[in-house]
Amino acid sequence: MKTVLTTLNAKYIHTSLALRWLYVANKESFDLTIQEYTIKESIEKIADNILASDCTVLGISVSIWNVNPTSELVAILKNRKPELIILLGGPEVSHEPAFFLENWPVDYIISGEGEFVLGELLQAIQDHSSPLIEGVSFAGHISKTIAQADLNRLASLPSPYMLDMDKEEVQHKLVYFETSRGCPYQCQYCLSSLEKGVRYFPQDYIFKNLDYLIQNNAHQIKFLDRTFNLNKTHTKAIFDYLIQHYRSNLSCQFEIYADLLSDEIIDYLNNDLPKNYFRFEIGIQSTYEPTNRAVNRKQDFPLLSKNVKKIMEGEKIDLHLDLIAGLPYETFDRFRKSFNDVFELKAKEVQLGFLKMLRGTNLRRNAKQYGYYYKETAPYEIICNADLSADDLTRIHDAEHALEKFWNSGRFSLTMDTLLTKYYPGKYFELFDEIGQFYKTNAYPHHGYQLEDLFRYFNHFLQTKGINLFETLRTDYYSHFSRRPQGFWEEQIDKKRKKQLLYQIAQDKEFLIRHGLNRKIIEKQTAIDPLSNGHYLLTIFLQNKNISLIYNVCSK
Repeated sequence: MKTVLTTLNAKYIHTSLALRWLYVANKESFDLTIQEYTIKESIEKIADNILASDCTVLGISVSIWNVNPTSELVAILKNRKPELIILLGGPEVSHEPAFFLENWPVDYIISGEGEFVLGELLQAIQDHSSPLIEGVSFAGHISKTIAQADLNRLASLPSPYMLDMDKEEVQHKLVYFETSRGCPYQCQYCLSSLEKGVRYFPQDYIFKNLDYLIQNNAHQIKFLDRTFNLNKTHTKAIFDYLIQHYRSNLSCQFEIYADLLSDEIIDYLNNDLPKNYFRFEIGIQSTYEPTNRAVNRKQDFPLLSKNVKKIMEGEKIDLHLDLIAGLPYETFDRFRKSFNDVFELKAKEVQLGFLKMLRGTNLRRNAKQYGYYYKETAPYEIICNADLSADDLTRIHDAEHALEKFWNSGRFSLTMDTLLTKYYPGKYFELFDEIGQFYKTNAYPHHGYQLEDLFRYFNHFLQTKGINLFETLRTDYYSHFSRRPQGFWEEQIDKKRKKQLLYQIAQDKEFLIRHGLNRKIIEKQTAIDPLSNGHYLLTIFLQNKNISLIYNVCSK
């Protein structure tokens, strides 16, 4: 009985840890293979590939990002091969198995952690025996159990991180890694709130697998722990191990509950951590306490702010701070306050997400209480609620586009620093809101633009505000190139004159010697821009850095 385990990943660089766990737990007893695809691939071609495997059983991991194409895939497969037995698992189907059994042509649903449940189900299918197994639902029987696997038993299996199939790709793909499962918090919008308790893998097992990944040139490890720093002893031990086994060209990403960070651990990281080695994702979501209480989220924002600022002072860790628009009781004006509270911390990235009514969550169950209307298809994003209109959410979406382009991209660091400090102090959301509305008014595209267009649009916005930051913006623009670019502005001097000026400068031997340059660099690798009184800005594009010099043509 040949069984294929599959999923549609969001991107090619992603891998499914869930499939690998299912594989190592059952490969000795059953004929199993893994076939991964991405959501951008042709569903027809994926179906062709799966059917070509001549499998009897197909197990599909379903998540919010792939539920729609997976629905299409299942329909095609059952139409072309009705006898194919299809099992579904994953977070999207675990909490409402009845819906999927009633609406999709599938045979079984596994709810929760299916590593050992899958083996029991495959054995039942193979023996034509009763599939009455805890965590397994099928037509006429809905299991109320959300399966949990014994982590010590999992740790005794062959490692899902050391599979031969992944050895060549580990340095090119994102590696998902877990040191624990479960979440202690009860945030009503999150599926993790439905898991009971936090369980940890054995420490020696964690270290053995991290050592393998480090030795085999993994490039990026994303830790899946819901609250990585929940247990201080556990957290410190793994931080110690990673720091002691530091390897260049490796970064590690963690979900951190900033309220729980102690001064001791922050000082330790600020002193001992290599730069750019760790990245922390910190969910703040809202700074409005009635909102936090409504969704059962405990947060001490003053303490969180203090800890975030202290981390940033160390200049070792990149921070990614999360906000959610659309939570209960947060009006447009109150969301603006939350945004400004969080942005004031000046993290490298501020992620502005939008509330999604995930299947199984308590907030979805209580949607009417807060006046929610939401899309019935994944990702179930809200349309409006009692406190935010559809127009309000559209406007926040527009601001989010601006935030991504002009802050999170890191392309406008000098310009944004000046703009926010001098012209929009404390009014951060207002800036992104104005840019968003400017984009809408001018029908500027959010996709398919060139870098020059982005700078041109931003310069146009600044001009409409009576703000002249052209020279700073030009410096930001030049910082993205190692070769002389075309520019985003209307030239003040024509190409012929530029060529003449660069030729003249290239003959100035004293200037060349003083700055360690040569004629070729001036003529081929230098941009020239007029300043005033015969002075010109020379931007010299070298392989690893750009150099800016002022040159006075009139004095020569």
